[in-house]
Amino acid sequence: MALRSDYSLLLGTGVQLVISCTIIETQVVFKILLVLVTGQLAIADQLGREVYLQSIRLFLRSRRWR
Repeated sequence: MALRSDYSLLLGTGVQLVISCTIIETQVVFKILLVLVTGQLAIADQLGREVYLQSIRLFLRSRRWR
């Protein structure tokens, strides 16, 4: 009988460990995705600014030639 009780306790501890590891892995993946998305947004913002400035430069140049 004691063997079953020990086995139950061990199994319960194992399940808790698996759940804890899964939660930690999920948090790590979420943080990595957050960093990647933030980086992509920063790159997109910078490209948007450069395209905007370039379009202004082209517009001003075209006005000079008239």
